[in-house]
Amino acid sequence: MKILKPLLVLPALVAAQTVFAQEQHLKLSDEFPLAGEKISLTYDPAGTVTDGKKDIAGTVFYLDNKNYPADDIELKPDGKLLKGEITVNSAAKAFIIKIAAEGGVDNNNDRGYIYLVYKDKKPVKGAYASEAFTISSGMGNYMAKIKNDLPKAEELYKREFALYPESEREYGFGYYSMLSKEPEHKAEINAKINNLEKSNHEDDLMLASSLLRVTKNTKGQDSLNAVIRAKFPNGTFVKNEASTAFFKEKDPAKKDSIYQAYLKKYPESTSEKNALLDNFRWQLASAYLQKGDLDNYHKYESQLKNKTNLAMTLNNIAYEWAKKGEKMDDAAKMSKQSLDIMTAAIANPQAQPYASISQVKKNYEYSHDLYADTYAYILFKQGKYDEALQYEQQVIDHSKNVDPEVGDNYLQILEALGQTAKAKDFSEKMVRDGHGSESMKALLKKEYIKAKGNDTGYDEYLASLEKSFKDKTKSDLAKTMINQPAPAFTLKDLYGNAVSLADLKGKTVVVDFWATWCGPCKASFPGMQLAVNKYKDDPNVKFLFVDTWENGDNYVDAVKKFIADNKYTFHVLIDEKNAEGKQAKIVTAYEVSGIPTKFIIDKNGNIRFKYIGYSGSADKILDEVTDMIDMAQNPDAVAVVPNNNGIKSK
Repeated sequence: MKILKPLLVLPALVAAQTVFAQEQHLKLSDEFPLAGEKISLTYDPAGTVTDGKKDIAGTVFYLDNKNYPADDIELKPDGKLLKGEITVNSAAKAFIIKIAAEGGVDNNNDRGYIYLVYKDKKPVKGAYASEAFTISSGMGNYMAKIKNDLPKAEELYKREFALYPESEREYGFGYYSMLSKEPEHKAEINAKINNLEKSNHEDDLMLASSLLRVTKNTKGQDSLNAVIRAKFPNGTFVKNEASTAFFKEKDPAKKDSIYQAYLKKYPESTSEKNALLDNFRWQLASAYLQKGDLDNYHKYESQLKNKTNLAMTLNNIAYEWAKKGEKMDDAAKMSKQSLDIMTAAIANPQAQPYASISQVKKNYEYSHDLYADTYAYILFKQGKYDEALQYEQQVIDHSKNVDPEVGDNYLQILEALGQTAKAKDFSEKMVRDGHGSESMKALLKKEYIKAKGNDTGYDEYLASLEKSFKDKTKSDLAKTMINQPAPAFTLKDLYGNAVSLADLKGKTVVVDFWATWCGPCKASFPGMQLAVNKYKDDPNVKFLFVDTWENGDNYVDAVKKFIADNKYTFHVLIDEKNAEGKQAKIVTAYEVSGIPTKFIIDKNGNIRFKYIGYSGSADKILDEVTDMIDMAQNPDAVAVVPNNNGIKSK
């Protein structure tokens, strides 16, 4: 990281530079927004990912270092432009405007649309630091696909501390933890720790403790923590430790004891009643329910002021019982309660960090459909087919893209009710849309044979259903094709053998980043196994599964066991630890923001595809991987549409 000296620039000039650095697609009516001010904005979608889209939506995220509220922006057409208004949150230090459509997020060439809040044309306290945290922590990417920019973040933090020296106490951890990623800052950080340790302020000592943790000085941190406990027995540090102990404890009875001790020392206050302690009660209710202790479950369930989190617990446990055919009546009651909770939440959505009220409502509606599917499944297993269909039909009607598992539940209900024609039509549609399951294809084959007398021509019939989706998939994939040098790496596999990407030049390489704790990664593996099987005899195609982001230190044995237990024939490599001690060296070089993420690298060592997430079915994954390999091997035959999803060579 480049080391920058404090900037000796007039605040107004610095502010102007920050404002005018924005692209002209988005303009605000005031270059120096004030807290509480109504601001109008004008957006020109021409040349962005939103160009030509009809569903362009705006959201503003306010950075206040506490609650992070968000509001929807109503965008109205004005010729070829869009116009809207926001009222800057009174506590905001800065804000992000996100403009998105079905085609993606306009991230302003990775920089996003970030604006500082001013007073007398001078950035307010925390403004620079808020932007710095956004572009150094990954929060910018989470909110609006903004790329991290550590050198700029360092510059912004220094501006903040030069303008407001007292800000270092509030924002110093973000700054120094960022610096700790680069070895050249070691002396600077150690000097800061030594200085903080001399302070009589608890916040300063807590910052020093946190920096000792990120620099892996365990002995020094333990020693300082003892000092903090002794100096501030009723302070924030001790209170935080009590909370941490509660969250770590798994045994419900011990967890309960920690809660009672916490409540005695820190009685519930009006400001806290619906936050941390309610979270404690939710966890206790969930732990007792999981154990089957219904008396204690009801004790804490009745005390909950916000039950939306409990709905998830009720749904998950009810579904597990139903799959095993256990406690079906209790499962039905719990599942119905989860639906009732979400119905109430939809009717009265409450603000949440990083989410507008409308987004919160959409999230609740999504959860309601998930829980309705569970309830329909339970009703089906109880033989209540008509009632099951009422709930499942609502889920199907609400879904733009029906999940294959939900589709299978719907299918078995239709079959149980003798609605074969409807089941056949639904299965055909699911296959056309690329979400067909084995159950759906089996039904189609059965109905085909019933109509034709034999299965002659069935394969052609199925292929005709799949053709339109496969053609669209290829066309969509072509638009995402890139051409960027792949970062080099040499990693060891599960048996200690070194594998170098450079040694695989001349081959098409599929690199799949995953972790044992990652549900979508594991869900994608049956499909990836099909792909590995398909190319096992092709010497020009190589698959590498890079395990990354594992927790703890003894994860290699767990990885070996997972692969062996599932009988996967994957060539697994183990990502190395970075300077912070996290297993994230190569995944960071590839700028991966979430897993699973797959990269298709061509014979020349260039990335041609970056594919994030789980597609939903094994067959779909196989088709997508096959198409990406084919296009990577024959790029000249593909109409490539330029995009900015590439990876920079490290």
